[in-house]
Amino acid sequence: MKMRSTRPMRIHQEPEVELAAIDRRIAWVLNHPGTSPWLKAALEAALAGDPLVVANDVEMLRHLLLPRSTAHALLVAEAAEPRNSM
Repeated sequence: MKMRSTRPMRIHQEPEVELAAIDRRIAWVLNHPGTSPWLKAALEAALAGDPLVVANDVEMLRHLLLPRSTAHALLVAEAAEPRNSM
């Protein structure tokens, strides 16, 4: 018996349609007042760059910055915990 996925199937659109939708989301983020200057600069540079190079750079950033941010958050949380004095 085959198990069926509980995830909804993604219907792929024409690449032009998908690209236009992605560009609208990027434009929304770029125009949002809460977007950090760092993210705006990264998105603008990514839009001007070679998509394959950008994809590789995004993966490298994810591998480097996500664990770093997680470790930093754990340190901050640990420092905020009240210490038991026994």
